[in-house]
Amino acid sequence: MFKKANEQYEVILMALSIVIIGVLVALIAMNPEQSIVIGGKVMYVLTHTFGSITQFIAFGILIFLIALAMTKYGNIRFGNEKPQFKTKSWVAMMFFTGLGAGTVYWAFLEWGYHYTAAPQLEGAAVTGDYAYELSTAYVFYDWGPIAWAMFCIFVLPFAYHYHIKKDGELRLSALCKYTLGEKAANGWIGSVVNFLFVFAAVGSICISAGTSASTIAEAIADLFHINATFGLMVGILIGTALIYSVSSLVGIEKGMRKISDWNVYFCFALLIFILIAGHTQFIIDGVVNGLGILGSEFTRMTLFTDPAAQTSYPQDWTVFYIVYWLVFGPFTGLFVAKISKGRTIREIVLNMLVTGSAGCIVFFGIVTGFQQGLRMDGLLDVPQMLIDGQGPQIATATLNALPFSKFAIILYLVVIILFLATTLDATSFTLSSTITRNLGVDKEPGKLMKGAWCLILVALPIVISYIGTDIGTLKAVVLATGLPLIIIMFIINHGFLKNMFEDFGGMTKEEIVAACAIVEEEEVPELDEPGPEEGTASEGLE
Repeated sequence: MFKKANEQYEVILMALSIVIIGVLVALIAMNPEQSIVIGGKVMYVLTHTFGSITQFIAFGILIFLIALAMTKYGNIRFGNEKPQFKTKSWVAMMFFTGLGAGTVYWAFLEWGYHYTAAPQLEGAAVTGDYAYELSTAYVFYDWGPIAWAMFCIFVLPFAYHYHIKKDGELRLSALCKYTLGEKAANGWIGSVVNFLFVFAAVGSICISAGTSASTIAEAIADLFHINATFGLMVGILIGTALIYSVSSLVGIEKGMRKISDWNVYFCFALLIFILIAGHTQFIIDGVVNGLGILGSEFTRMTLFTDPAAQTSYPQDWTVFYIVYWLVFGPFTGLFVAKISKGRTIREIVLNMLVTGSAGCIVFFGIVTGFQQGLRMDGLLDVPQMLIDGQGPQIATATLNALPFSKFAIILYLVVIILFLATTLDATSFTLSSTITRNLGVDKEPGKLMKGAWCLILVALPIVISYIGTDIGTLKAVVLATGLPLIIIMFIINHGFLKNMFEDFGGMTKEEIVAACAIVEEEEVPELDEPGPEEGTASEGLE
């Protein structure tokens, strides 16, 4: 039985990844104080020792993607056919996969951290008023073009490999063969690459699911006047698992696409309600002003290292987020590549960098502006709540400041649960694709494998919460995969560019457009109604 299963799936890789993550969780729980020290050292190495070069690489990636989209190669289409999904659905799935429930969680918290820690720009003193403006700009920065560039840099190699090379082996190691060769990609190097992929994906999602579940529990507890217990959090994770398990088992088209479409409407409803109920003009002015600071200071914010004052702010925030997005990049890239059939390189790059960033700016901008208005009115102090360790309660406290607060909390719960469900759905798909051997083009992984990952992705956060594992330490360990992923990123993009130049380098822009033109499917002519003598043949055709 094991031999048969191993012929179809990478059983050893799957088991090894889960065991190693389980052992790490146990070790952290058994040695909490020592783990916190080790985690702190890991984070210091990631953000300080390699911080400057990481920032420089991130800036280079953004410039590279924009330049590539503007060249003739931007016209390369991933498949000579119409896009598989309508643009609205495609962007929605891309958005909910790449950022997931973390968007809803951090939208209610992040500006509060920046308010008390953000450095000065343009030599201006960080007064109370300017701190509001700067905190908004930094929120836009952290979830803006750099974040989406770190996703997109993995999408293009996967998409080219899958849709143009027609290789259904959807795993990170398969992309390495164009640079390292088949032997290395299928040997121990490929196994290490795939392990890093699985470890980073599972670890990141467990952390995201755990933090989101605690916030959801606080909102439900407030709504029904009950305590936010461990049992409630378990129930939330199991309920979310049922949603995304059904979505995962019915497939992307019938499952995740529909959930993503619904969640777009729920998100807009929540944001419009907050915008109208809050200080509308103040919120709009804050968004526009934040965009102005971001536009004028973007390069400095990206490359700011603070060498003289050494406040550690750029390392603790800018570098941290770059590595964070890098760790999410491979599994986001695989999924977005899968749903991007019929899209051009230019469409993918511009939609990810512009549309994705715009969605985050609207979401964060409205929530941030509303909370800042509440603080100015003396009704809610988000920065102080963060200092007091009340992060999970902030979203509920914010929503309670709205008229019809119960309605707002229900809408918020729907949004964050569907966000979490779509993220877990995409993760189960990508992990199943990585574990499945020789997955055919346009085929989805088996339902049994997706179901197994659905159970694992909900079981691990429950275990982590139950034994009291330090999330900060676990996050540091997971983010440690960011350094080797930078090397892998260069390897797979070298292979991508090599293939692209070989296949399209000798063509003009017009020839590329012609070669990648959409081929309309031939319409099958309708058969005339059969006469008595044609009945049998017609039945055979039907």
